[in-house]
Amino acid sequence: MSTVRQYFASTEVRGIDEGVGAPGVVQSMHGTPRDGSLELMTGTPGDRGEQGAAARPFRWEGDIADQSALSALTPKLTMAHAGKAWRILSTGALVYWNGAGFDEFAAAFGAAGPDGQPCTITIGAVDTGPIGSDLQASVTGTPPNLTLNLTVPRGGKGRKGEEGGPGPIRNAPDYADGPHVDRAVPTWDPAAAKWKPRPYPGLRGPWTILEGRSWDNGPGFVASQTGITAATKNIAQLNIPAQDTDWRPIITGGVVVRSDENWNEFSTRIDAEVRIGSVTGQLVALGVGFVTGASTLARFQPHYGVRTMTPDSTTGVVPAGQPATLHVLLRRSGTANYDYFMEYASIVCFARPVGAL
Repeated sequence: MSTVRQYFASTEVRGIDEGVGAPGVVQSMHGTPRDGSLELMTGTPGDRGEQGAAARPFRWEGDIADQSALSALTPKLTMAHAGKAWRILSTGALVYWNGAGFDEFAAAFGAAGPDGQPCTITIGAVDTGPIGSDLQASVTGTPPNLTLNLTVPRGGKGRKGEEGGPGPIRNAPDYADGPHVDRAVPTWDPAAAKWKPRPYPGLRGPWTILEGRSWDNGPGFVASQTGITAATKNIAQLNIPAQDTDWRPIITGGVVVRSDENWNEFSTRIDAEVRIGSVTGQLVALGVGFVTGASTLARFQPHYGVRTMTPDSTTGVVPAGQPATLHVLLRRSGTANYDYFMEYASIVCFARPVGAL
């Protein structure tokens, strides 16, 4: 004799959702010696249960290679590790240790999330906080229009940097910009109460002739000569390039000369002169000779042949932008013939600006 339990040993029980309390819905039961089925309708909701314990905090541990690596880790986990979670790289699943086993979330990674609401963030107030303080950020407003306000800590004093190049003096408020030339310097203009570019006020040069060699590879002093009978003799020309300011030559150097006289007849003196432009131009240097039959050096010194000069005088001045030629000549005072020697002859010219300040 078969029992009911044996008769329905393989009965399948399944629930159906026809709506709680729906009219005309009946339960169905079917059974045979080989199988059976029992359909149960959804019941009415029960009473709400008591609140359970708080969930374990989620503790992200990173990635783990595959299921084998996770299985090797499992014996080491206890209730104290509850809440730890890993991503299995081989499957992309998220596993969560609940204290007794793993809960797996197969679709935790890779699925696209819901579209977020577009939002615009603009920078608001940016203040500076004390040195060493934390960066503070606050967001105000209502989405989608938000404002980010920042308080940035002040940085410490940095190391001294490398020395920079010349500063932009032309941008200074007390500098009156204007045409600039090489070596111009700023000078104070009391009338304008500003600094202005002026030509370099120091000496320019030198330009020289030493014996037969000139600074510009031009002719030097003429060859030595004895028994000169002419009252004057031009022996050298020194070329000076144009300058950016009015200037006056400052001359040094000298020429060796000798009068042809007996020891008891000394009456002739040979001077050396430097003149601008020609042998009759403005005198700017003089080398006074000696009344002696010996060879002497007529040494050049600045000399302008006038009784008085002032800073505003135009005597001996070469205008700006104009090149000049200085003529060196010998002048006899007396009647005897004389000799001139190129050896040791020299002239050195510096240009001293006038009115540059």
